[in-house]
This record gives sequence, C-alpha cells and structure tokens, in this order.
Amino acid sequence: MMHDHSMPIHATPTHAIRINAMLKTWLFHALGVIWVWLGAASEARCEAPAPVRVMSFNIRYGTANDGINRWELRKEFLVDTIRDFDPDLLGTQETLASQRDYLADALKSYAVVAAGRDDGKQAGEMAALYYRKDRFEAIDEGHFWLSDTPEKVGSKGWDAALPRIATWVKLKDLRSPEAKPILFVNAHLDHKGQKARVQSAKLIRVKLQELGSEARWIVTGDFNASPSDEPYRALFDPAAERKLLDTFRVMHPVQGPDEGTFSSFQASQTSGPRIDWVGCSEDFEVRLSRIDRTSRQGRTASDHFAILAVLRPTDASAKSDPVLRVLSYNIHHGQGTDGVLSLSRIAKIIRDSDADIVALQEVDQGCQRSQGTEQTQELARLTGYYAVFGKAIDFDGGQYGQAILSRWPIGELQVHLLPNETAPAPKREQRIALDVSIPTDLGPVRLLGTHLDHSKESLRQEQAQWIDRLLSQAPEISTVLAGDLNATPTSATLQVFAERWQIDPRRATPELATYPSESPKTRIDYVMTNRAGRLVVESLEVLSESVASDHRPIVATLRVAR
Repeated sequence: MMHDHSMPIHATPTHAIRINAMLKTWLFHALGVIWVWLGAASEARCEAPAPVRVMSFNIRYGTANDGINRWELRKEFLVDTIRDFDPDLLGTQETLASQRDYLADALKSYAVVAAGRDDGKQAGEMAALYYRKDRFEAIDEGHFWLSDTPEKVGSKGWDAALPRIATWVKLKDLRSPEAKPILFVNAHLDHKGQKARVQSAKLIRVKLQELGSEARWIVTGDFNASPSDEPYRALFDPAAERKLLDTFRVMHPVQGPDEGTFSSFQASQTSGPRIDWVGCSEDFEVRLSRIDRTSRQGRTASDHFAILAVLRPTDASAKSDPVLRVLSYNIHHGQGTDGVLSLSRIAKIIRDSDADIVALQEVDQGCQRSQGTEQTQELARLTGYYAVFGKAIDFDGGQYGQAILSRWPIGELQVHLLPNETAPAPKREQRIALDVSIPTDLGPVRLLGTHLDHSKESLRQEQAQWIDRLLSQAPEISTVLAGDLNATPTSATLQVFAERWQIDPRRATPELATYPSESPKTRIDYVMTNRAGRLVVESLEVLSESVASDHRPIVATLRVAR
C-alpha cells in the first residue's frame, strides 16, 4: 500500500510523453496496426470458452418433519449458500414443486428444467436443473426414469424402493457459441436398491452417449453410493471409450478421512462416504472441486453438503503449453473506495480472474473494523480455494496480515518477519513475507507473498534485500514473489530484485499502474519469478476494477521456460 491505516499518500503523476512531429505519421500508422492486432487478440480471447461453475446440492425435500431444520427455517440460508458460490449450472435433488418454484423466484437469473418423478409433471421429487439465462441457451431438454423402461413416466426400476428420475438439458454456451454444446444431466439414485443403483449408473452412461455424442458432459447428483461401490465404477468406468471424470478425485487423488457429504444438518459431520458427485467429460479441465462446508451456528442449509466444481472447456486438438496464473491483490480489508465493506465482490474478482494462486495483502482476521470476520476463511469459502493466513500484527481486536489462496493444497506456511526499525526510534508497522510450497500443474512452486513498508524507501530496500537473500537458500526452486511492494518500477527498491528476478515479461510491457484504483497513476503491485527457476513471466495484466479496493489486482501468466 502507499498509505498507513488512515492517511493515503498520493502518487506523483507520470510525466506526459512528448512526441516529435516527424514521428507522428509513423506512430499513427504503427498504432493502427497495434490496434488491429489487439482487437483480434481481444476477439480471440472472448471466443475462448470461459470456466463453468457447477454446483450439486441435495436440498432435502420440503415436507420433511425436520424440526428446527425444516424447510421454512432454512430456505433463505440455502439460497444464500447457492448465491455465495454463484454457479453457472446448478443441479438439485429431493426438490418438490414448491421448492423448485421458490428457488426459481429467488434465483431469477436462472432458467429451470424439472419434472416430478411420479407423473412427469408436478407430483413427487424432482432432479431439478438450473442454468444461467445470460450464459446458456437450451437446445433440447427432457427426462428419463431410472428403470429398464426409461421413457415410461413414473416407472420404478429393478429393486428400487421408489421411482427415480434423471433430468437433462443440452446447452449452447452464449460466450462460445461455436463451441460444442454441454449436456447437463442431474439424477438421484435409489437409497435402498443396490441393483437399481448399479443399473441406474449404467443407464446414465448410455444416455450420455445417446443424447450427447457430440457434446461435452456434466453430471451432478446424489448417488447414494461411495467411491468404493459398484455404481461409482460403472459411472466413472476407466475402460469406457469416452471417460467421465470424478472432478473431486481429479483434484484430490488421495482419499481423505473427511470426504463425507451427508451432514444430517451438522457441520461437524464430515466423515462417512462421499455420496454426492460432480462428473465431467475429458474435454473439460478440472480447475477446482470442493465440498462446500458452509454452516451457521453449527448447522448446514440441508442434510447434505453441496459439491462444487469449476470446469474449463478444452480443445484437445489445440496444443498449448500449460500456464500458471498468479494474482496479487491488496484488498484493503475488503473495504472499497465507496466505503462499503464487501468480501463477496473481492471473491467474485478472484473467481473471475481464473487465477491458480492468489497473494492477498491487508487481510483482517477477527478485527472489529471488519465486523469480526475471519476474512481468510470466508474468502476460501466464497471462492472454493485452499487458504492460509500469516499475521503481521495484532490489530483492532484481531490480527492483520496477508493470505494466500490456491487451487491446490498449500504446504506448510512460514512467516518471515522482515527488517524493521529498532529502538531508540519507534518501530514501524511490522512487515512479513509468507513462504509456502504449492504442488501446481507446472510442478512444485515456492510462493513468497509480501507487503513492504509504505513510506520509507531505505527500509523498503532493506526488506527487499532480505527477501532477495532468502532466495539464496534454494535458488533452483521455481519461486514466485507476489505482493504490494510500495515501490515504482524505477525505484531503488525494484533495483534490488533486478539481477535475480524476472520482473516483466520477455517482450516489452507498458506501465501497469495499480494505484490508486479509481485513477491509477503508478505501479506498486508485482508478480515476478526467480531467473534460476523453471518459470518465466509471459504476460501481465492489471484488472479493470476500481471500486472493491484502493488497489487494482494484477495477474501474471507464467509458463515453463523453453
């Protein structure tokens, strides 16, 4: 930051560039060429498929005699849970007609496809589908019953105790209208019939191929079976000609003890089997998959936890090197330039950036000024990322410091205290560097997140030198430094990093102003890599966000050096 907790220090405006009259004609032509190139690049970027946010949620049927957990007392909480994740596609199970309509009214930006399992209309539980109307257009839709007569309305299959239904919709992605459509299927398998569950899983596989031979697949549901059971093996058959992936297992290859998805309305109930799944075809990259443990006063919004996934459509024929996107953002404890305290919009910025790793500065934990919120945990909940916090100081009844978010589990956190003024002079606000290891798709990455002193250049240089020396402990490890350095690109502080860090991409990069957010004048936020490591900064982008914080976020795209 360029300020302390109360009084901002405004940056000096950059000097205007004077252009010789002899160069004006050439420059006009060159800018025209660049403008055309940027326009083409922008258009290509817009056509690239955007990630799809998916939620599967057994909402517990509304007429159940659940006492303090009955529908009328929890329905607003359930809607809040859905809104917090902000899915593009939502599959709900155990949904009665009244619940379908309540959600449709509360989530007005979604269209709904649903039918009762008893009569194909209003009677009985539904496996309802919701999709964003501004993102998707329905090409086709329908239902089939989980029986050996799937087209027969209300049919009960094999040894099932009840009729079971699957609902589907084929969608055109309006953001990528030329891309393959998405076949979205939602189901709820029988709770008693073992044979019915196996045969139902096999039937879903058949229907995926029948209905979506030329489409991408997304499947949500409550399958009433664990990953060790036969229905799971039938649905995610590794020998199938076209595979369906378990998104959770893609991101969490080793089974853990806390993968349970049936909560019985108790937030602490995380053991037991994982019976709720989100599946996708191999032409999606699984960006994230988590179990949503949202709770209030120890209770959950349903007797199941919701399952979350973020999927990016891929094109197998388009060969491209994998990249790592790192976001650095001074969030000003969630208080925007409009005076509003909102972690929800900070989370949306992070989600929309499609970052893999996020370094955050000015994060509160339990501070009075931010309503006592544990901001790291709340941002983790709102984004679905893993998160850790590092304390710089005790402040306002809580702690104040930095956080790191990641798509992958984060290794052990070390908090390094950076040099500070000593007695007899009064100490300035303590600054830190967070040091973690993250197992990314590009291999293990060491991330250093930091926030240097805001007003004293000599102390900033000393802190920068300390971080630079920290690199010497393992110079060969791919290391990323991200944070608010409170230093301009031409400052003495940045010169400390010039020898051993790649600060800008290999090709020329224009000034990337990040502060102040409403009208950026200077660049003080950075993402850089160590030159001895495997990663290079390919591009940098400052996101056009002027309200959520007094800084703008900066995103670096990293690749393995060729």
